[in-house]
Parts: sequence; structure tokens; C-alpha cells
Amino acid sequence: MTPKVWFIKNMTHEAAGLFSFFAEKTGIPYEIADLHKGDPFPKVVAGQAIVLLGGPDSANDQTPKILGELDAIRECLYQKVPCLGICLGLQLLVKAAQGIVLKSPVKEIGFRDPPGGWFEVEKTAEGRRDPLLEGLPDRFRVFQLHGETVNLSPSMKLLARGRFCENQIVRIQEKTYGIQGHVELSEKMFEDWLAEDGDLRKMKAEALRDDFKAARRELEESSEAIFRNFMSISGILR
Repeated sequence: MTPKVWFIKNMTHEAAGLFSFFAEKTGIPYEIADLHKGDPFPKVVAGQAIVLLGGPDSANDQTPKILGELDAIRECLYQKVPCLGICLGLQLLVKAAQGIVLKSPVKEIGFRDPPGGWFEVEKTAEGRRDPLLEGLPDRFRVFQLHGETVNLSPSMKLLARGRFCENQIVRIQEKTYGIQGHVELSEKMFEDWLAEDGDLRKMKAEALRDDFKAARRELEESSEAIFRNFMSISGILR
């Protein structure tokens, strides 16, 4: 079986973004399953990995889509399939692994926190040792778009924390991670979300675009490092 990564969409316009660009650049085969369009959750086999993308659902929803996705994720965790969850993907992984998903104390939207500073995450001591964050600075900027957060189970490890929403980057089990911020954000995704996302549409588009331009290089470097590291951890990139 050819090693490859599956990108699992929870909403059609929430794409793999920079991750798919880096996969193409490095010659890593990938496939996409769009659960929002009714695609089944793929049967993942040894030598493959999963990236669970974001979406407007809650991991606490009792819909057939979310309940079925949680069951599929639990099977992936049982089979020790390497997984990386982004935003909702983080929350689904945490819930499937006996953590808790709950309302965030601060709804984090865009590039800047309520006082006007950048949304940043800071590595913990555990995070400074973890291969997922190898090569990244101890503190780096992220784009946020979420109203829920997670409480971790005792077996999970916090790798990077935020100022308002603490649990930002998490190791859920060996080779399985979750990231609250959208480190996969590409320019096309950003523009699509400006047009489609209700929370972003309430904000000043030009100010958001200015912030994107100011942070773009750092965002792209962080994204590539995280994706390459995860591909190495999963055994797909050697």
C-alpha cells in the first residue's frame, strides 16, 4: 500500500490549504474525503495518516455525521493510526479519547485577541521536546476561528498554550495530535472565509487582510514545519 495522507473535510470550504500545497511540493500522495458532501469516512490502513480539518459543527452534536465520525476516530485511535486534528478536528480527537469539549471562555476569531495583541501560542516544556514542534520558535502566531475549547484527559499532554484559550496544541496519544488554531490557512482559504464565515464578516475585512499580510511568512513557515514534522512522525516522510 502506497503511503498517503487523508484530508478529512467537515465543511467543503474548510480545505487542507497549505498542507495540501506542501504535500504536492514534497510528492506525498493524498486523498480527500468530504464528510459534508456525504463521503464516507475512509478505511485507513497501515502506512497512512489522517488530518481532520475544521468546520462549524460541535464535537458535542448528536447528529449522525458527528456520531459516525467519532466512532470512526475511535477506531483510528484504537488502531494507532497517526492523526492530526485542526480546530474541530482537535475537539473531535479529544472527545473520542475521553476528553471534554466545552464553550471557550473567549471566542477567538481572526488574528488578534480582545486587547488587540496577536493570537500566539507558546510551547510548554513538553512541547519543546516534542517532535511535532521541532524547528518552531517557542512562541508563534496563529489564526483562530473557534468558540469551543477542550479539557484534557490525564493521559494527554499540552504542547503549547494560549493566553485566553489555554489548550492550543495537544498530544492525544502517540502519533496523534490536535491544534486549535488554523495553521493550514492559505490565502485562498482566508479569502473564502472572509466571504462566507459569519464571525469574520462582522469584522473589518481590510484590517484582517493587513494582518494576514503582516503575519503571512510566519504562518507559512509554521505550517510547513508542523506538516513536515507530522509526516515524519507518521512515517510517510523519511
